[in-house]
Amino acid sequence: MGPRETEVPFGAVVISYNANDLSVGLAAEYIVCADLILLGYRAFLSPQNCPYDVVVDIGGRLLRIQVKSTRRKRPIPQRIAATDSYLFFTKRAGKGGKRHYKKNAFDLYAFVALDIRAVAYWPAKAMINHQIHLRAPGSKVSNGRRHQNMDHYTFKRAVQKL
Repeated sequence: MGPRETEVPFGAVVISYNANDLSVGLAAEYIVCADLILLGYRAFLSPQNCPYDVVVDIGGRLLRIQVKSTRRKRPIPQRIAATDSYLFFTKRAGKGGKRHYKKNAFDLYAFVALDIRAVAYWPAKAMINHQIHLRAPGSKVSNGRRHQNMDHYTFKRAVQKL
């Protein structure tokens, strides 16, 4: 292993705490582009002065995607016990969340869990909360529902809801 590598479960990645927020955000944008390209779409990063991060071409229709990322799961208090989930903030932008997104600034959110390199997609118009908690793909949910897992929120599903 290299000097900053740590042994982790198969499939997980340790994100260096020396990586600055801009670098981590850029990594998430590349993961979204790679995910979409591997799904068969044309996707590319947008210029830095745009209110969205990635653009994807779906049969000549361009969709704007705002990428949100988190480095790792966090314990989220529940009624009985804490549940590890990925936490994403959806209504604010910039360092410390000082800016607010304008209405219709983008079409979709892409939520990226960097430690497992998983992506969940969500229509922007359907987002009513200021934050969202998503569990890792394949997580067991006590009530048997999977709708809180990242793998439930596919790109195809998000586009169908537009």
